[in-house]
Amino acid sequence: MTKTTILFLAGVAGLSVSAFAAARSVEPRATPEPAPHKNRMAVVHGCWGDAQGHLSGGMFEIPETLTPGEPTGLDGFTGRGFDSDNRVDLVIVGDGYTASEMGQFQLDAMSIADDFFRYEPFIRYEPYFRVTTVEVVSNQSGVDNDPNPGISRDTAMDMQYWCGGTERLLCVNVSKARGFAFAGAPDVDQILAIANSSKYGGAGYSSNDLGTAAGQNASAVEIAIHEMGHSLGDLADEYTYGGPTNYSGGEPNAANLSLLTASQMASQESKWHEWLGASIAGFDNPVSTFEGGGYSANGIYRPSNNSMMRSLSRRFNLPSAEKLIREFYREVSPIDAAPANNLAFGIGDTVSIVPMRPNGQPLTIEWLVNGSVVQAAVGMETVSAGDLGLSEGLQSVRVRVRDDISWIRSPGIQAAIEDSRTYFVEGCGAYADINRDHVLDLSDITAFVDGFISGQPTGDLAAPFGVFDLADIAAFVGAFSAGCI
Repeated sequence: MTKTTILFLAGVAGLSVSAFAAARSVEPRATPEPAPHKNRMAVVHGCWGDAQGHLSGGMFEIPETLTPGEPTGLDGFTGRGFDSDNRVDLVIVGDGYTASEMGQFQLDAMSIADDFFRYEPFIRYEPYFRVTTVEVVSNQSGVDNDPNPGISRDTAMDMQYWCGGTERLLCVNVSKARGFAFAGAPDVDQILAIANSSKYGGAGYSSNDLGTAAGQNASAVEIAIHEMGHSLGDLADEYTYGGPTNYSGGEPNAANLSLLTASQMASQESKWHEWLGASIAGFDNPVSTFEGGGYSANGIYRPSNNSMMRSLSRRFNLPSAEKLIREFYREVSPIDAAPANNLAFGIGDTVSIVPMRPNGQPLTIEWLVNGSVVQAAVGMETVSAGDLGLSEGLQSVRVRVRDDISWIRSPGIQAAIEDSRTYFVEGCGAYADINRDHVLDLSDITAFVDGFISGQPTGDLAAPFGVFDLADIAAFVGAFSAGCI
């Protein structure tokens, strides 16, 4: 089997890759699926727009279609936040595509993947994503109830319109979709299941990090982005249709809805109070409290007038974007590659790290010695003892990488968007002055050679310590030549 991976990432060499290879085909399992929990129901988001993109829909309760005993979230499989590849892995699987229609699936998937990063914060953080397509072969073309109820097709993931009696609610067998995704992708954080259809439809399974969309619908990309707002950002719908006119529930958990007015929010320092009055290019501005959201017109407030969570083809508002960025950093460390913590480096060594490389403003890199930032080394990815101005001896050095983008204001999120490593680095000082007479001359060379030959500390200047090799010689020569005083 082969696989298709679209890489939107900056590699260790600093190169960006965005290319399709061959696709992985995953045949449906021949053995029947275990019966789902009959009493388990899932609450999903169903959202659809009119000709102007204004959304309506709501929350719908449908059968969960999970295998008994299977975890409801992806965390049970991937260990959220500890992915070795340091990317947000979005996996696209297709239903209702026969073996002869894999080209159509790739075309549909490529169209969505190419246009998915059209709004902030997805534009800036595109290098944080890896998109993988997994080809799933169905016995029949199309999905159930398309274009009308009562039409049944034999497909791999049982996708269907009219789910729960709602025409545009496009459901999928969650277990099967996840099974194919995990079987065909190197890692899975989010799943997008697309149907071989042009009929408008979609659904967001927030608890399963899963969304659906019609592969050939003109609004497929917009639907996918909106549903990722649900499944990735845990964002709520901001439109006012589908529920009671007057909201009567408690304070929503979602970051983009609240019972509080702007004045109440500011006085209580709650929800998006840090953003009140803010306007930043690239987002739905300004931020305040606009009445209506969560399917009700009164008694509940959203952060902006008309964002992506209210209408298609709209930008996200800043509180929603901030929450999405927080979720990106649950999967991605700001440090993309670095030596392991607590390694020791000798006098002639350099220490190198590779930060993540978002589009636009780079991440902040700081090197700290004894808790103080070395200003001369800010922004440097590779440093030596001289760059850090270290005095003689083995000292603790910390490198800190942080995202200082102005789109993040909540203190709890600020703490989550930095990472650090600590090393022990041999300071320059008078280390090449082996005899400690504060003069670099032939006697120091003789002392180093004697120590090297006899296996004494005076001849062991570079990691790994305890091993006498060319690294120690290079360290001494480098320090001596640099006038290490």
